[in-house]
Amino acid sequence: MQPLFDPESLRGHEDVTFLEETHTLDQEEFEAAYENLDSHVAVGVTNDEGEAMLMNDGSHGWTLTAFAVEPGNDWTDIGQRGVEKLTGETVELACPELVRHIELSPEGKENRQKSIYNVVVRAVPVEGRPVADEQTLKEEDIQDIGWFNEVPPEREGDVADDIQLFVG
Repeated sequence: MQPLFDPESLRGHEDVTFLEETHTLDQEEFEAAYENLDSHVAVGVTNDEGEAMLMNDGSHGWTLTAFAVEPGNDWTDIGQRGVEKLTGETVELACPELVRHIELSPEGKENRQKSIYNVVVRAVPVEGRPVADEQTLKEEDIQDIGWFNEVPPEREGDVADDIQLFVG
């Protein structure tokens, strides 16, 4: 996959689903979201058995492997390096599947917004079930990594929809 510096450049690509969400929050919720929500690249890593690798960081439950992306960074590079840290294997990203663009604004102040993107990318399938000896993301340990052939039952909404792209 070529470097990706702006998810907006994927708008209009026929092979990429581009979703828009707009949320108006009360002032307190908006300030918390403004400080704590980041854009992410989520990588659907599958293996030769058709299973998807999911991670559990201890607070979000089972999700696709996902990595925060700061403005101006290369989404492809961050996703690839992140997966390699978790699997211990060299991984190649194949193509973006989906972009979720989320606009947040506080009630009564629609001119102040927080815009985030979540880009879901497919990785070229790996052999077996590789997991690195030490799984860390930004100095935080991952609670668990597993290989799944279906969406975990407790998952719903966008997280389940993203996982469904890679299982079954």
